[in-house]
Amino acid sequence: MRPFTSVIPFDEAVRLVMGAAVPIERIDAVAIADADGRVLARDVIAADDVPAFDRAAMDGYAVVAAGTSGAAAGTPRPLSCVGRLFTGETTTRVVGRGECLEIATGAPMPAGADAVVIVEDTTRSGDRVSIRAGVTAGQNVGRRGADLRRGALVVLAGRLLGPSQVGAIAATGTTTVDVFAKPRVAVFSTGNEVVEPGRALGPGQVHDVNRFTVSAVVARHGCVPVPGMAIGDTVPALSAALDRALEHDVVILSGGSSVGDRDLILDVLRARGEVLFHGVAVKPGKPTGFAHVGHTPVFALPGYPASCLSNTLMLVAPFLRRVARLPPSEPRTVLLPLARRVVSTPGRHQFYTVRIVDGRAEPAFKASGDITSMAHADGYVEIPSEVEVLDAGAMVGVVLF
Repeated sequence: MRPFTSVIPFDEAVRLVMGAAVPIERIDAVAIADADGRVLARDVIAADDVPAFDRAAMDGYAVVAAGTSGAAAGTPRPLSCVGRLFTGETTTRVVGRGECLEIATGAPMPAGADAVVIVEDTTRSGDRVSIRAGVTAGQNVGRRGADLRRGALVVLAGRLLGPSQVGAIAATGTTTVDVFAKPRVAVFSTGNEVVEPGRALGPGQVHDVNRFTVSAVVARHGCVPVPGMAIGDTVPALSAALDRALEHDVVILSGGSSVGDRDLILDVLRARGEVLFHGVAVKPGKPTGFAHVGHTPVFALPGYPASCLSNTLMLVAPFLRRVARLPPSEPRTVLLPLARRVVSTPGRHQFYTVRIVDGRAEPAFKASGDITSMAHADGYVEIPSEVEVLDAGAMVGVVLF
């Protein structure tokens, strides 16, 4: 055994990790159909006015506004209807005073007309339309370029694209946009005991959990997981896997990060690069390391599933979001009474999982090796390192998963 020699506070680990997060520079061109949730890499500029023509903003009749002056319910103004215009159509008919043209919402305004009387303010008999309310020039008309003028900024680079931004880009006629590439993250579990799900277990073996939980977190936070098969506990095997993984933007290894004779990950990392820390005063997840090998950041996470997933969520996910140029996540927190007394480990910042039962926070954490400590939880309570006891009934902030 080789005990930890320099365990650092969780806040210091966060500072070191986030300080090493370099936003990705690679750029991909993607179809706008695939742009939702991506981060725009270059400004989108309108190549033309949107809309490209004056259009009716309401169903009704296109008119010369001055010709409707004085129209009211008691003194309607009669006009002659000279045609009908739907969306996607145009007409060469010029509307004059004393005339109107039936028009649908979104249809181009005909020449001569400068306003629309809504259909509710009219009565029609054949080609005669009685206008019961006067309008002013521009009333009920959407002007050319009212949404976007040619040369206007549509979406600023660096913006996380959502449905409305994608729609604005589509309105300009653009078919592809430049977005920042999703960082590629190599994900490996280590350990002679780790077996692929679907295979029968031998004595002392466990199915691989961490490759799947870590990959799910990676994908959820804007990156592309590149999972590999489990690696054996030997320096040559670990070194060879690391060599393959370094072509990716980030490497995440789980298992072999503690202090046993077969916990070799940190030995390999120290031989190949710079270890920024090994050991964090956090529960679960104390045997966590972070290193740089060349320009590639490498996380060494605990092998126990609850510890691994907890630190992936609390430490790795914010790092990945910064590398992917995503905004920080904003989980929802609810204030609830604690169902039972909780004793925390002195000197260790704890993320204590709970489930919500009958409006109370019921402890869900069992052990660092039990994935159900996370799977059966609705969220977690953050317990600072200086707090040793939370009594039953204490109001706690539950951060929801």
